[in-house]
Amino acid sequence: MGCFPCEFQYIVCFQVQTFKGKGAIVTGAASGIGLGLARALARSGANVALADIDAEGLEKARAELARNGTKIVAQTLDVADESAVRAAAAEFEAQLGKVHLLFNNAGVEMSGALESLETRDWQWLLGVNVFGVIHGIRHFLPLLRRHGEGGHVVNTASIGGLQVNRDFRLGPYAMTKYAVVALSEALEQDLEGSGIGVSVLCPGSVATRIAESSRRPNAALRAAVAAGMTPGAVAERVLRAIRDREFYVFTHTELKPKLEARFRRILEAFSRISK
Repeated sequence: MGCFPCEFQYIVCFQVQTFKGKGAIVTGAASGIGLGLARALARSGANVALADIDAEGLEKARAELARNGTKIVAQTLDVADESAVRAAAAEFEAQLGKVHLLFNNAGVEMSGALESLETRDWQWLLGVNVFGVIHGIRHFLPLLRRHGEGGHVVNTASIGGLQVNRDFRLGPYAMTKYAVVALSEALEQDLEGSGIGVSVLCPGSVATRIAESSRRPNAALRAAVAAGMTPGAVAERVLRAIRDREFYVFTHTELKPKLEARFRRILEAFSRISK
């Protein structure tokens, strides 16, 4: 039976109740949320392509996940390098065959006053956090379209992609994550009727090594991350969101008031429009 060209197409084409035998690409997979996702996918029977700039960590992850019995491939990758992402897409398709799941997850942190950042800092931050997602959309997404069976894309943003928390001075980082939220919202619109779903992951503090990657140490962030949710818990939340076709994926209910305050401020501004 073919796919219905209507709102039911996603359900018919892509059986999200099981990940067994599905091909998945995860960037930033050597540690943190990316490794948590890769572990959860492998346990669920998916075949996983791991990508990360950390070659040593990537090989450790590959060796660990290969013990699950599913196909695990790995490639060192700088997601800011478009030609490298293009080449990785071809290699992953050749090794996995059909790819149904894409996790644009790689990211780095940058904190501090905006005027204190140099151009090279902005280029590094935007290259990974924004262009990394753009390159994934341009070169990995076509693999999900190719087979016509549908799939799902998850872009990792942050709760910082919806509000700027003054406690952490993460304005530069938040700016890039706002961009990821916007890219995801636009992608969802672009893919309507395609059989490919979209989610944007907006986690709070997660116990990852992201603070260690920063070129500007942030003590407050390091403390929050150290006490954060486990990557494994986040991964299970994400897989459930894919099954339930959720778009916005949150992990911490205690952060809701910060979003409410920001949106209330925005809505109140409309009341000051001269009539």
